[in-house]
Amino acid sequence: MGSIADIWDDDGWPTGETVERILSERPPGDAARAPILNSWRRCRDAGLTPGAFQPRLIDDVDYDNTLVRAARPVLARLQTIIADTPSEVVLSDASGVQFLHLVGNTPISVGSDAILAVPGFSFAESDVGTNAVGSTLMERQTCQVAGDEHPWEPLRKFTAVGARVCHPLSGRVEGIVCIATLRERANAQMIAVVRQSAHAVEQRLLDLSTERERALLRRFRGAREAGAASAVPGFMPPDLCPRDRLALEDAAVSLVAQGRAAVVEVALCDGRTATLVAWRVTDSANLTGIAVQAWLPDRCPTAR
Repeated sequence: MGSIADIWDDDGWPTGETVERILSERPPGDAARAPILNSWRRCRDAGLTPGAFQPRLIDDVDYDNTLVRAARPVLARLQTIIADTPSEVVLSDASGVQFLHLVGNTPISVGSDAILAVPGFSFAESDVGTNAVGSTLMERQTCQVAGDEHPWEPLRKFTAVGARVCHPLSGRVEGIVCIATLRERANAQMIAVVRQSAHAVEQRLLDLSTERERALLRRFRGAREAGAASAVPGFMPPDLCPRDRLALEDAAVSLVAQGRAAVVEVALCDGRTATLVAWRVTDSANLTGIAVQAWLPDRCPTAR
């Protein structure tokens, strides 16, 4: 089979028939295909045309933020790992704007695509199409984009893997760690390395949090461990006054609507403070949702 670039239609995007053939010819269990196809469809539906992308540089970027401070030592260690390879490491924010760009001894962004190394460069799908930073943000999972899967020509010589960095307290996506290398040098270890690096940045974010925030996380973990076996959906303690019951229900509904892991505190009428914890769950049918559990001091953990 020729490259994807060779078989795209006149508009630059694969036809439905081509997509099906690509899927059928890929090795069984190739998990990267669904995110790539999703990204192609998003880009095409947005009216983007390969060959006509207009990359952007963002001027008003704060390069001395908490994410950068947390990530810098992690990426410095990662830079030593890639030192003797034609590889690069990128840290972006949650919109795909590049904060940090580190290279090995053999940098791969040269010539006309040197813009890729500039801080403030936007890797959002809407700017450069399918790529390991922007597509990881849109798919909300680790993504690998290889060679001609990139619609934008300057990226086609690379294979790159991106992983999300989520704040350990709020669950909010803070940014992306991405490793890129020449496509002929790509290997299976890239996914594990980028995931480990993203996790290390998350731990650093926790270290930079306040003591109160860390106490909330400890309470979150304790509530989950204590209540995992006894939580009953829909159960609410009978001794709560109507006002407290309504406050807890409103907080739980808000957490579910946010669709992410989080911890909130709710002050009760009797002086106690309830802690509500939310986390993502997946059932046997592979359907995902949000579970919310309420923890009350001196009471059995309960769940809504």
